[in-house]
This record gives sequence, structure tokens and C-alpha cells, in this order.
Amino acid sequence: MRDARMSEESRLTRWIMDPLRGKTSFGSVLGWYGVVGSLVYSALGLLIDVDSERAMRVYAVGGLIFSVYVTIATYRCAVSLRSSFVRNLVRVSALLSLALLPILAYLASSGVLTLTGLAGIE
Repeated sequence: MRDARMSEESRLTRWIMDPLRGKTSFGSVLGWYGVVGSLVYSALGLLIDVDSERAMRVYAVGGLIFSVYVTIATYRCAVSLRSSFVRNLVRVSALLSLALLPILAYLASSGVLTLTGLAGIE
């Protein structure tokens, strides 16, 4: 029983850490962690009470952490790409994303960046 639990913990640890170590294929990171993970996280957002400022803040911080995780995993797993041009493009894009995430998070938390503000609705 204990060995089975230990292997489950190590499997979960590997599932989380392998992309950060660059041991996962780029396609898996993009598909599973980027697309499916984002869809699951967005679906969880539907369960949050939008009137609760604390819940929305926790959801936003969780989204920021998840975005940083996926971006770092994307950067690290780009090594598996065959084309050096595409590999460098992915890495530069990841670095730009990491640089812009704090700025966008600040603008969103300060209320400057809202959907109604972007649409021009007052």
C-alpha cells in the first residue's frame, strides 16, 4: 500500500516537474498544459462567485501562477523542436510573455484593464 502511494506521489511530481525540466515534448506542453489546462482553469472560474472580491483575486493570482508555469515549461521544452528558427521564436515569445505578465496583472488588478474598458463602454 505504501509503495503504491509513493509511486503515485512521484508520478504526480514528475507530471508537474518534467515540463519545467524540459523533459516533456513541446507538443504535450502546448496541448495538455497550455490548451487543456487553460480550459480546465477557465471552467473552474465558472464556479467562482463573481461578487466576492477575495475569490476573484485568488482566481486571478492562480491564473497568473498557472500562466507563469506554462510559459516556463514552454520555454524549457522548446529544446525538443527541430527547427532552430521555431525554437528561438518560441523562446523569445515566452520571454516576452514573462516580461508582460506582471504588467498586465497590475493593469487588471488596478481596474485599468477591463473588458468594458477595452470595448470603449463607460
